[in-house]
Order: sequence, then structure tokens, then C-alpha cells
Amino acid sequence: MMGSESVGSPLEMACSDFFKGDIDAIIAIHSNKADKEEVPVSYFFRSYEDMPELEKLALSMCSGEVLDIGAGLGVHSLWLREHGIDVSSLEIQEGLVALMRKRGLDKVYAADVFEFYGQKFDTLLLLMNGIGIASDIAGLERFLAHARSLLKKGGKILLDSSDLLYLYQEDDGSVLLDLSEEYYGEVEYEFEYNGIRSKPFKWLFIDFGNLWYYARKAGFEAELISEGGHFDYLARLSLIS
Repeated sequence: MMGSESVGSPLEMACSDFFKGDIDAIIAIHSNKADKEEVPVSYFFRSYEDMPELEKLALSMCSGEVLDIGAGLGVHSLWLREHGIDVSSLEIQEGLVALMRKRGLDKVYAADVFEFYGQKFDTLLLLMNGIGIASDIAGLERFLAHARSLLKKGGKILLDSSDLLYLYQEDDGSVLLDLSEEYYGEVEYEFEYNGIRSKPFKWLFIDFGNLWYYARKAGFEAELISEGGHFDYLARLSLIS
């Protein structure tokens, strides 16, 4: 789930209003890489039938004890629990944690994943471009190192992301990048709801080649499971014993 706002953030307020009955609630997403996008809040409450195929595939691959990282409103956790999977939900935004509990999830933790310790899981699940919580390449290395402490022997990470290189393609198919700048998949976002705007936060979209490199460096084998229709993909990272 994108975002790192505090309690009372635009995303939390929008989701709370939707939960209370404002089914037409809209949240605006600003970024430094694209025009403003207006997203129906219902998207964050979507059913299994409305999920992208990559998300459905990832859910089918979950096994053992699962930690749903950046769980948001718990749409993936709810489906997993309904299908007999032992799932715990981790979310940094306390307002979303409260809504997950109201939706019937009981194994919910309000914490930053980088400060979450003491339990081990068979599967770490990061969907909706969930690896973005790393913010940047340095954060990705930090996350992968920390993830090892959260995984049981033989454990795995399931994540989806996108390669944003297409944003830099010229009409002739060539790519124009300034190599002196930060990695092209590091994006800055702000959420806006009812005139209230969040603080800017960084989000990482990582191409599979770089994911493979940094995963291998951290002791994981990275496998490209499937590709979506718009430069997105699902990957599995498995601990190298």
C-alpha cells in the first residue's frame, strides 16, 4: 500500500469516509513523474474479482504463515484468511489498521516493517507495488537484509513492481536517461483528499534486472513469475540456503 502518512492522513480520512458510506469518495495522487491521477477510494477496498491477475497469482502462491506487508485495508489478507491461510497484516498507518480490525482481521500489527521484529514467516507478501516501501535503492538493500530476519528457513518473498523505463522512451524507441540523477524508478508522491495534502514521500518501482541483482547480493534467488500488461511483473525471491 502506498504511503507513509501519519494518523489522519488524506488516505486514512478517505478510506474512513468510504467505510462510513461515502462510496463515491475520490483521492488525488500527485507525483513528480506523471500528471495528477484521481482514484476512486473503492479501489483500496476491491474484491478478489476486481484484482489484477498478477495479484491473484501471488495470492495463489502464498503458503505457510504469511505476513502481508503494507496491508492497507486488508483486501489480500481477507482473501487469504477466507481460504485457510494463516495471515498476519502489517500496516504503518494506524487509521488503516483500525479499519482492518473493523473488517474482521484480528492478527494486525501497526508498525513500520523496518521496526518489526521477533516473528518469522514462510511468505512475505508485498502487493500493489508493495516493494515501494523501500523508497529508493539504498532502502531496497536495507529491506532485503531485514527481510531475512523475518523469514523461516526456505521462506520466500512475493512482490509485484513495474519497470518505469517506458516513461523515458523516445518516439523512435530509444531511451533518454540522465545517469547522473537518481534511479529512474524512484518516485515522489503526495496524496490529496478534500483539500488536505500529505507530505511528499518516496516510492520505489524496481525493474526486474536490478531486483535480481540486489536480491542476489542479499542472499536471495529472484525468479520472474509473470508479466502484466503494462510493464508490471510478479517476482518470487527465495532464500539461498
